[in-house]
Amino acid sequence: MPTPRGGRRVETGVNPSALEHRLYHSGKGIGVVLALTFAAYLPALRYSFVLDDRGQILDNPAVHSWHFLPTYFTAHVWAGLLPQVLGNYYRPVFLLWLRLNDAVFGNSAWGWHLTTILAHVLATLLVYFLAVRLGVSRVASLLSALIFGLHPAHIEAVAWISGVTEPLLGVFLLACFLAYVRWRREGARRWKVISLALFALALGEKETAVILPGLLLLYDLMFESRSADLALKAGGPVGAEQRRMLELRKAFTWCAKALGRTWPYFFLILLYIPARLHALKGFSHIATPLGLKQLVFTWPSLIWFWIRHLIWPFGLSTFYDFPAVVHPKLGNFILPALYDVGAGVALWAGVRRSRAAAFFAIWMILPLLPLLDFRIFVANDIVHDRYLYLPSVGLAILIALLLEKVCAGAAQWQGIPVSLLAAAASLAVVLGFGTLSESFYFRDDLTFYAYNLSRAPNNPIAQCDYAADLAERGFYGPALEKLTGVVNQNPNYWAAVYNLALTYYKIGKLPQAEKYFLEAILIDPYNPDEHLYLGMTWFKAGRTDQAIASVRQAIAIDPAGFAYHFALGVMLKARGDLGGALQEFKEELAVNPRQQAAAAQIQEIEKQAPQSGP
Repeated sequence: MPTPRGGRRVETGVNPSALEHRLYHSGKGIGVVLALTFAAYLPALRYSFVLDDRGQILDNPAVHSWHFLPTYFTAHVWAGLLPQVLGNYYRPVFLLWLRLNDAVFGNSAWGWHLTTILAHVLATLLVYFLAVRLGVSRVASLLSALIFGLHPAHIEAVAWISGVTEPLLGVFLLACFLAYVRWRREGARRWKVISLALFALALGEKETAVILPGLLLLYDLMFESRSADLALKAGGPVGAEQRRMLELRKAFTWCAKALGRTWPYFFLILLYIPARLHALKGFSHIATPLGLKQLVFTWPSLIWFWIRHLIWPFGLSTFYDFPAVVHPKLGNFILPALYDVGAGVALWAGVRRSRAAAFFAIWMILPLLPLLDFRIFVANDIVHDRYLYLPSVGLAILIALLLEKVCAGAAQWQGIPVSLLAAAASLAVVLGFGTLSESFYFRDDLTFYAYNLSRAPNNPIAQCDYAADLAERGFYGPALEKLTGVVNQNPNYWAAVYNLALTYYKIGKLPQAEKYFLEAILIDPYNPDEHLYLGMTWFKAGRTDQAIASVRQAIAIDPAGFAYHFALGVMLKARGDLGGALQEFKEELAVNPRQQAAAAQIQEIEKQAPQSGP
């Protein structure tokens, strides 16, 4: 058998025909797994845009034109709508993904869903390659991909268009890691260059990518440092002091070599940090002001939430009744802490004798560590199942390894234990059914908000979103009742105050609308929509000068806001300033070419203007 590049001879232990037979059937197996994964999310092709999809895609001018491409790298991800608001997400590659999808599919939701599902299918394939590369048998690798592909905890990341940040990060990070492994084993430098390029894309796609150098160092320590161990053993018996010196020397040697191999990844992070600082005006910003004690008090419940949803991913939602723990008690602190310790002990006992299992256990934990500082998230929105996407890679492979070990020695069919085949079939049915049956609530806005409210009836975000959707559909009475309740309980919750004002505006109760728009501005003076609608409220009340000033304030915050210049043009036209109105309508058409109403107004004013000529 020829020696591959890198000088390492491969010993398979089987004859070539048997190996080809296994590889052939392995190829068919992963094809089946990928087909099942795609089929589980097939209903999502009929789903529409929901939740953040509207603001992040449909109403975001930065997504609809290549003109905004440079701003992707200089501002936060929501800057297209909220340029004056401080953001915590620097994701230029994600914005580029949105722009590409918009260029191809426009407002056709099925196309966006298709690319999201395909990203998840690709990530599932890479999970299979990852397991194989790190020494997991092909049967267990197939089972790992099956568990990962069908795991219901991925519903939020795959059935929701805006959740594509997780599959995209999974694709970039897994491919980056695999390219690094190939470079380490083959020595071809092109693989390291590819790995670094993929890491740069991963950093620009989502912040969690910063964990990758840690995974690479662990891989080098656990899989590529065997030669040093063998050299130590080959030296024969030595004294205790000499052995300690050899161990210390080995540790220093490994650290030096590992850092020599991974320093370019740390260098990319050093380049990423100033770009992030410039775009976000700081590395991150606290959205939920909590002290260190409250963080620590909440950690046991938060960790137990992650464990439960990884192991039993059913009855899921996008919102949960999960407030921060301010006063620790038996149910919200002591018991979850005991559960966490028990789970940790069980995990350690299960993986301590297997190098691969230990590595994937760390893979399961490492992506969750940055989430422990959940102050960057909005209150009542600190837990999401989509954050389990990367950790579930480690879980899927651990479960596959466990089942393979339990089923070893059982009766076989085609060289595979029958009990393992039965376990795989059972998992496919249970997980596939869970994904198919529980993704339905992403079908449309009303279904989404109603379902989330049923799962989290005390969550003010779920309450507010449901009420706002009711108002949009014309059910103003129920919407006002629910929004009033949310505002009474959470008077500083901007979204509830703003939507209450907007609902009053829609039904023509202008004094109430004015009151709550002013309150919303006091809570957050940098949201342009509140200034726009306050101006429209004053305009309807006959206070045109105040209305114009308010709309100008909205434009100052967001010059590219949809219909902002149009609204100002209407007001100037009503005041008799046709020249100013014409200029504003032209500005509207320049920033929003799809605004046909502005084009009609321009045509009307130009017809009214006196014709110049001889």
